[in-house]
Amino acid sequence: MNLRIDVNIAQLNGFLLRAAASRPASWLLLCVFFWIVAAASFSGFVGKWGLLDESQKNKSRENNGLEAMLDTTAEKPYVYRQLVPMLSNFADRLTPEKVKEYVTTKIKPEETFARTTSVTNPKLRFRYLVIYYSNFFSLFLSLFVLRRILHDFGIGSTAEIVAPTSLVLGLPYLQTVGGYFYDSIELFFASLAFLIAMQGRILLLITLALPATLNKETFIFFLPTLYPLLRQKLSSKLAFTVTLLAILAAVFINVLLKLAFLDAQGEAAQLHFLSNIKSYLMPSTYLHLEDTYGIVGPEGAFFGTIAVITIIVLRSWAYAPPNSTATSPYRSSI
Repeated sequence: MNLRIDVNIAQLNGFLLRAAASRPASWLLLCVFFWIVAAASFSGFVGKWGLLDESQKNKSRENNGLEAMLDTTAEKPYVYRQLVPMLSNFADRLTPEKVKEYVTTKIKPEETFARTTSVTNPKLRFRYLVIYYSNFFSLFLSLFVLRRILHDFGIGSTAEIVAPTSLVLGLPYLQTVGGYFYDSIELFFASLAFLIAMQGRILLLITLALPATLNKETFIFFLPTLYPLLRQKLSSKLAFTVTLLAILAAVFINVLLKLAFLDAQGEAAQLHFLSNIKSYLMPSTYLHLEDTYGIVGPEGAFFGTIAVITIIVLRSWAYAPPNSTATSPYRSSI
């Protein structure tokens, strides 16, 4: 009898050990880890900037508050960034009042968004939740996309997890002097477009240009950088054609937005090149500090930040392939 019990226990232990080491269990652990990373990063952003609502206008040079975005009264070019406000307004119209009341009562956004006091407005509470979680899940999914990119390049299982984690946790430090609710969604679209271009998925890339540009018009200028990736999978003529079609799709959306908000205040585009050059020539620019994650840290072009970026580039450059014939799962499949 004791022998039979020992055998059953051994079999059970073996089953549990195999289950814990299985692929589904590994994915569960990865999801939990990435969830924590995305939550920490976005909480750091919200704690630093809020959602730039009406309560933050005194800290903003333009009328770009979230309330103004939701009612489409924001100034150009901010008013062009309509993807999340449109989704939020659509969800607000589609969701029954009882459901919205239940959700907002359970989650209590006025307690979560300490820096976004306009969330206490009953008309905005549910829409704030939609915007908030749209941004969170964008960060969460970006981690998986970035991991897949590195995996396809054959970086290695450890680096393909650590590198995206480092980037996302460092994102609140990059959101310096100003941070906006569409930043994390922009990261998601840029990462996804990079992966799609690597895979040579033509129609998907052209289609992605539509919502990505609706989120932020600068996606138009990101698309040309994908040509070298498309060229790895496609002929030069086809790669150029796909890039051009994606740009045209993005321009189409941007033109529609500019026509829709033709009478809005502000400028259709802002150029800060000369002011940036002037700023970089001032030594004090490299000594500014601001709070990130609730702790004093670097602001803008802080000298320590420049040093860190320089070290990362120099160290990683040594591992970059010397030429296009270097082997990796991505390149070897071409």
